[in-house]
Amino acid sequence: MSPVTRDRNTLLIAAGVVVMLGVLAVWTASSFAAMRVSPTGDSLHYLKGHLMRVFVGLVVGIIAWRMRASMLQFLAVPAYFAALALLALTVVASGSALAPEINGSTRWLHLGPVRLLPSELMRYGYVLLSAFMASRSWWDARKLWHFGLMALAAVIPMVLILSQPDFSGSAYLGAVMMVMLLLAGARFKHLVLLGGVAALFAAAAVFSSPYRMDRVTTGMDGSELSGSGYQSQQACIALGSGGLLGRGLGRGRQQRGFLPEAFSDYILAVIGEEAGFVGAVMVLSCLALVCTAGWRIAVRADTTFCSMVSGGFTAVIAIGVLIHAGVVTKLLPPTGIPLPLVSWGGTGIVMTMGALGFLAGAAGRRRQ
Repeated sequence: MSPVTRDRNTLLIAAGVVVMLGVLAVWTASSFAAMRVSPTGDSLHYLKGHLMRVFVGLVVGIIAWRMRASMLQFLAVPAYFAALALLALTVVASGSALAPEINGSTRWLHLGPVRLLPSELMRYGYVLLSAFMASRSWWDARKLWHFGLMALAAVIPMVLILSQPDFSGSAYLGAVMMVMLLLAGARFKHLVLLGGVAALFAAAAVFSSPYRMDRVTTGMDGSELSGSGYQSQQACIALGSGGLLGRGLGRGRQQRGFLPEAFSDYILAVIGEEAGFVGAVMVLSCLALVCTAGWRIAVRADTTFCSMVSGGFTAVIAIGVLIHAGVVTKLLPPTGIPLPLVSWGGTGIVMTMGALGFLAGAAGRRRQ
């Protein structure tokens, strides 16, 4: 078996295992909440929606697998500006039926029966735009002026995301920006300068907002079982009570009204409670295999565009895993970032499976 075939098989098998484990996790983590929101008390209310999104994601992934790189290049610029327009719409229509306020933020767009998270679309849109511009040499990241343009393409949507307000989503895109600049060959001194400026602005955004400051201090400290520390503390209780092998599937207690957003923002904590340390490590190990295979595919890609897109898509998934795991283990303050391929949520799982489809296709277009 050739290395490229091995990487592709590893990617697909590991991703398939994660998706199946995610279905089980969403089912057990959402059943209590589903009975409370469903008019008929259907405990499978959220699971049915999740399975539908997984199916849509599978279709999108197959299309991305078969799509020619030239077609994706053609769509790169329109995809970025479409995501930017949707982000702007969340700000302009804030508080309306189109962009309702949920938990103090207007991150979502309700377009009839479809609910979109534009910040998720923007992460992938920015990767496509950066890869397209850099592969055509229209952006040479080693030149300061072009470096600034490439950074600006991320800073503009970051400001829109921050105004929703969604600090974690803005920081997420900022991390993706740094990876894309690195892949484009940016000078180290420019990256250090940009990182320093970004850190100063992030600190200013935190200290200027009592809400964010409270999340950073109380949320990570977790010394209180109320307020900002409540979610983090309940997540740690879930993880700790699972022990080595867990309580058993469906026997978790924290998702029964104690742990908010158990099947999305804190699903790793539910996995840790029911499947224990072994189960949590298994899920994270499979995700690590996905990211490792994705990076190896990026290295072997046949063109600069495919290499940068593969590396960028892999970075989006890897950063999401790191943030989610950091929040659940109280290394980071609460952010609202789901676990890729596992958590309930339409935009995230569809886009991630589409990205994996592209990676699988790129594996067959390695350098000769």
